[in-house]
Amino acid sequence: MSEKLPLTGETIIFTGSKEPEGAMALTASLGGEAIYLPLIETSVRQSQLPDFDCYGWLIFTSANSADAFGQLHIRTNAKIAAVGEKTADKLAQYGYETHFMPSVYSADVFVQEFPAVAGDAKCLFIKGSLAKNTIASMPLQVDEWIIYETALKIENARELCRMSGVIVVFASPSAVRAYAEAGGDFTAIRTAAIGHVTEGALISHGGRADYIPKKYTYTDLVNEIAKGSCTHD
Repeated sequence: MSEKLPLTGETIIFTGSKEPEGAMALTASLGGEAIYLPLIETSVRQSQLPDFDCYGWLIFTSANSADAFGQLHIRTNAKIAAVGEKTADKLAQYGYETHFMPSVYSADVFVQEFPAVAGDAKCLFIKGSLAKNTIASMPLQVDEWIIYETALKIENARELCRMSGVIVVFASPSAVRAYAEAGGDFTAIRTAAIGHVTEGALISHGGRADYIPKKYTYTDLVNEIAKGSCTHD
């Protein structure tokens, strides 16, 4: 008799703006069903470019902003700070080296650790339209530039509201907001969160994070779900 895989019988819904192909493949290899149902979508904003030579640091908190920036093929001498491996990996695809990442891949931890590294350098936060103002709260000179727009996909969220018995992965407060605006009941689903900021958004809407990895990546999250499923067998 073959050994039961840890995610057998589980369906995991991924809701971010980019399909996490690696995490979905891992889900399948562990016996689960992976479904991609984005609750947000992004589009690059057409706007005047900043004078990048004015800045000592460029700050990125998402792979979306890194991807949008990379498509511009900007040459800059500024150092780059990224919140998380996926963001740094996306920047590397376009030839940009990341010089700083926080010990925990969260903007809240970033703002605690980065000022000591940046010194008195002028910084530019390259962000999406719905990004929180956490980065700008640092005691540094931080300008903000919106490089992409984020929109909620409410129809997809309504479709998700009709599902039951699934585990829903929320990777941002914006995805949480989309589900809430569609009338979703967070207590009726099992939820997984990437990052404690997203976990906080779930709690603020009356829900909780059933699964949250120590390292804020999709792969670690899937492994955390698998470990939890084995525990509950």
